[in-house]
Formats: sequence, structure tokens, C-alpha cells
Amino acid sequence: MRRCYPLPMTPTDSQPHTWHRIAPRLGSDAEFAAVRGMLAQCGFTQERVFERLGIAGAGEYKPVWLGGSNLPEAKDALGALILLLMDGDFVAGETLAQLLPVGAVEQLEALRLIGRDPQNHERWFGGCTVFPTRGLLLASDRASSPDGARHPTSADMVYPAAIDTTAVFMSTLPEMPCDALLDVGTGSGIAALDGARYARHAWGTDIAARSVQFAEFNRRLNGIQNATMLQGDLYVPVEGLTFDRIVAHPPYVPVRKNELIFRDGGEDGEQILRRIVEGLPRFLRPGGRFYTMVTAADCEGQAFEDRLRLWLGPVAAEFDLVLVAHTARSPKAVAVDSFLGGNTSVADIRYRHEMWERRKTKSLFHGRVLVRRHEAPRPAFTQRVLRGQGFTQAHVEWLLEWGTAFHDAASQEQLMDLRPRLSPHAELDVIHHVRNGRFAPEGFSLRCRRPFDAERVLPPWLAQIIAQCDGRTSWQGQLENARNAGLVSRELTAAEFLSVLERLVSNALLWVAERPLPE
Repeated sequence: MRRCYPLPMTPTDSQPHTWHRIAPRLGSDAEFAAVRGMLAQCGFTQERVFERLGIAGAGEYKPVWLGGSNLPEAKDALGALILLLMDGDFVAGETLAQLLPVGAVEQLEALRLIGRDPQNHERWFGGCTVFPTRGLLLASDRASSPDGARHPTSADMVYPAAIDTTAVFMSTLPEMPCDALLDVGTGSGIAALDGARYARHAWGTDIAARSVQFAEFNRRLNGIQNATMLQGDLYVPVEGLTFDRIVAHPPYVPVRKNELIFRDGGEDGEQILRRIVEGLPRFLRPGGRFYTMVTAADCEGQAFEDRLRLWLGPVAAEFDLVLVAHTARSPKAVAVDSFLGGNTSVADIRYRHEMWERRKTKSLFHGRVLVRRHEAPRPAFTQRVLRGQGFTQAHVEWLLEWGTAFHDAASQEQLMDLRPRLSPHAELDVIHHVRNGRFAPEGFSLRCRRPFDAERVLPPWLAQIIAQCDGRTSWQGQLENARNAGLVSRELTAAEFLSVLERLVSNALLWVAERPLPE
């Protein structure tokens, strides 16, 4: 579900396509119900398909044209449907007649999910890809011809839901009730349709007419009533509405000129994300949340999170930010991987390198972002961590709640009563320097790899305090002990001492029983 938009943002109309890119037909409710029932009868469900292919999730599926080795032949109805609708193979009409229920071929053909080979009318092919995932059946464009050959990608290609980047993005979205959900750049509709089970109503928008057709087809195929798919540029189709949950998986590939809607993110790869974030003050309700998965630059003098606040404009102080980097890599490392991967031209690699050089890019953030709008006036905060072992979306929510508690003035006294203890996963490295002919400890590095990958260099006085954090002494008690031992000045305020606690707890280097980390 990669969604990109051509710049300038003018709608793209679907053009006539070759026979292997047939758009599915928006049939009647009865026709969709018949196909839905037939697929269920044949066992074309997520559980059965994953079991047959020997995969644990959608992200593990590898199509034949990418070197996957799935089913050599159809031996039953499920196998025939996998070959037709997922692998995109030719299947003989005689085979389909033997394996599928009576009338199944006609039902699939009526919705243009399959068609006859124009060169050999005795065999059939899947006109698009249909993949069962997250309890849904999701149709999208094919990436290859039925004979396995790749074909040129069209600008408005609808990206498959069965791909690892989509699976990761979907894992970042909450499974909690909400009133109104908006999926900006919906593509196949997966985020809007999956979110509809938690929302009173869900909307999906996309600038590409072909994407909206597929998203609406998927809505009807799954019999979902509380979702609406609309064509237009970002928020334009929902002008006048507001939402308590907005999600987006925008394109973020830097390009000289946008060509592919699902991929290209403008000259710096951030243009679509920027416009989505700029719209949050108008469309995100107080208390509402925005979720996205992106790649963006940390530049010299301006981290990615600082740029996010600039995009939010004059009301930026109404929003909290939580960023979790899955990776933070140098532009050089990304360029080398692109070259070795063989899927990016040398000209494109050179363009990106030069662009990152101009922007003085230090590292490239790739990960998830959560933005929450305040329900009442209070100081805004920003949390940023690096994903570690055992990390889940629940840890993002925990970061948001911990940040809220810390920045709530009314809770400052309660925070001083917290009894911190060292993470059981923490390690402390001590650096010794030679002083007067002997080693003297002068550097202390506290690090932990679970659930965040964090490392903090501590001054000696703080290292001594941290060593005493065993879960029995409150932070107030630690401050008094540090004052009495002469480790800190008596003028050090509780608020200043708390700021030290906040950074260490936010990185899970210290734990507090009153704010337990998710299991």
C-alpha cells in the first residue's frame, strides 16, 4: 500500500490498460455476495491460504515474479484460486470446471476478477491480485503478466496489500474504537477498511481514480457498510469534516519528477507528508491522533521532529509528537544499499546523494510517527526513541501517556514519589583514563536494547545516583541523598531533577512500577 501523488497535485484519470491490468467491475450487491460466499466455500481465507503457502503473515508472501516458489499446480479449489488470484498464473478452463463450484468461473468473470487468455481461450488468468489479509479480501493491480513477464508500471498502479511495507504500516495502527477515521491516500483501501471495524465510520481518499475504484470494489467485496471511498487531492474530498483518527502511508521516495503515484514523494521525498501534516490543524479534532510511517531526513541544525512542528504552523503547541525510528541510517549507507540492490538506477542514486548533500542530511529516519492534539491547553512535548528488541505499538502509546503525565504540572509532586529502578536489560560501561599513573573512572555509558535501543552518557554524579535506583527509594529520596552526599547542588530544583528522570524513563533505561512498560 505505497501511495504517492504526482506534483503538482492534479487528479489522474485511469487510462485504458493492457489486458493484464483489467480494472475490476463494481457489480451489484448480489454479485459481490455470491463471489464472497464462493471464495469462503473454497477456503480462500487468510488462515487457509497462509497454511497452504507455509507463511505466517502477509509480509512473508513472495510472488512468483519475485522468485517465490508457491504452488506448482492446482489440486483443489483453494489451489486453483491461489494460482489465479494471487500468483497470477494461467489455469486451464477444464481444471477450473473440475475444481471450482458450479458457476464460480462466471461469478468471478462477472466482476472482472478473471478473464480468458486472448491468445488461448481455453485458459484463464487473474485480471488483478486478490489477497486475504487481516480478515479482508483485498484486490489490487498485478505487477506482472500471466506469463510471468514484468510490464511497465503505470503512474496510477494500485499497490498490493500483500507486501512487507504494508504489513509493517498496518501494525502501527491502533485497534481501539474511534468515531471518524480518515485514510489519506487510501490505495487499495486496506487501512480504511481495516479501521472500519473500530470506527463508527471510515473514509478513504485518493487522488487516483483507479485507486478509488479498487478501494470501493474492496469495500463491496468485504460487505463493509460503514466506509466511504472518495477521489480527490488529500483532504479535498472531505472538506468540512473533522476526524478523531487520521492515518497515512505516504510516498517518500525522492525524485526529480514524480511519475508513480504510489512511490514518488517529490524532490526531497517529504512533499506529500508535509501537506498531510499541514492539514492536521484543520481536520484533526481535539484529542484526535494521526498515525503515519515515513522516511525523512535529520538535517544539520534541524531534526525531523523540528520540521514536523514547523509544518503544524502557528498552532504547533497544541500537538504532542512521538517518533519511533525503526532505523536511522546515514545517506551513504542508504545509497550503497540501493546500488547493491540493483533496483535503483545510478542516476537516481546520484540525484538523492546530491540532494541529501545540499540539505546537509546527517541521517535518514525511517519509522512511525504519532501526533496527538491536546484536548485542553498544556505544554506540548516530543518523544523520540529508536526501536529495540520486543518493541510493539503498545510502547508508542506508553510513550504518549508517560509524556503526558510528566508534562502535566499537577502531577509533578506525584512524579517525585515514583520509585525508579534500573531496567533488568541495562548495561553500564565504565571508561577509565590514566590520572597520576593510575586508572580513574571518568566516563559512564548506560545502554539498553529492550524495548528501545538507547544509550546515554552519564556524568559521574548521575552514575552514582542511578546505581542506587533499586525500586525502593523515591525520586524525592534520591534527590535528598544526592544533596547530602554533595553530588548535586542544594539549589538543584525538583523540576530539574525530574528532567533527568524523564529522559531515562522515556528510553526505558529506568523503570517505574507506577508506569509499567507493556509486556
